[in-house]
Amino acid sequence: MSQSRRFWLALLVSSVLLAIFVTRIDIRETAKIIGQANYLLIPISLIAYFIAVFFRSLRWKYLLFPIKNVPTIKLFPIVVIGYMANNVLPARLGEFVRAYYIGEKEQVSKLASLATIAIERVLDGITLLFFILAASLVLPVVQVLQGIGIKAGISWMILTMLLSLPFLIAALAMILAAFYPDKLQTFISKMTCFLPQNMRFKIVELVKLFIEGFMVLRDPSRLLSVFLLSLPVWISEAVMYYIVGLAFGLNDYFSATEFIGAILLVTAASNLATSLPAAGGGIGSFEVASSITLGLLGVDTDLSAAYTIVLHLSLLLPVTLLGMVYLWADKISVTQLVRYSKVK
Repeated sequence: MSQSRRFWLALLVSSVLLAIFVTRIDIRETAKIIGQANYLLIPISLIAYFIAVFFRSLRWKYLLFPIKNVPTIKLFPIVVIGYMANNVLPARLGEFVRAYYIGEKEQVSKLASLATIAIERVLDGITLLFFILAASLVLPVVQVLQGIGIKAGISWMILTMLLSLPFLIAALAMILAAFYPDKLQTFISKMTCFLPQNMRFKIVELVKLFIEGFMVLRDPSRLLSVFLLSLPVWISEAVMYYIVGLAFGLNDYFSATEFIGAILLVTAASNLATSLPAAGGGIGSFEVASSITLGLLGVDTDLSAAYTIVLHLSLLLPVTLLGMVYLWADKISVTQLVRYSKVK
């Protein structure tokens, strides 16, 4: 799909979801609740978020190690720039920006870097599914999934499969590519046999470069380290959700244990929803998933909406501004990144 078509599709999806979100709420009441929140807690929540970004950088260091040993302190700005790009560009194009940027800064294969980012996304998905499982110990998660399924017009079991299978299938495919690279290259060569020899050779070489990023999967101890690092990444981000929840008094709807479960569930639902093609920052998909999940748990609709709006702004604005500062320091514009972020 061309970038222009991807852009318009993402914009359409976000517009529809935002319309659904807005029509469910009383805008005046939601604005009133936003004005009454305890904003002294928001800076504390941002500390938790940037701790999560640090752990993302550390995890990426482990993923990149078979390609090049890049210090975490150098990866942190690149991760921030990638998330900034994800927030201002549609359809998660920030992943390509991050692969391009580290390729330029650290002289590593952009395709191999992109493969490590793909591993990150799969690990993120599996960790979020684990959050849903943990939340089910204290909350009626099946009823929530049934409610979401009813609103989406599909069976909750199909919804569960749609949430989990893509990550599990992708994980299996990556492991097979890591352990059987020669067979994959032979398969690609046969599948492209109808193409001119020069083009076929280039495709096989590109696949070979991409597979390099999966080499970390062949080291069980390093793979375990990367998976374990995914937990503090998302626990830290969930702490942010928790603190913003306290700012809005969401804890009044739950016992202490149930509130933790609710935060884990909202963290998982809102982030899994942003895997849909949408405008920058998952605008629309994040709002709908977060507010509907809280609503199904018994939280007032307008309070859920107010919490979701402030939470999403807190997730988007600080990292976007910091990413802009890093780009300014490197004398690079977002337009330049978009123009040159074709992974080679």
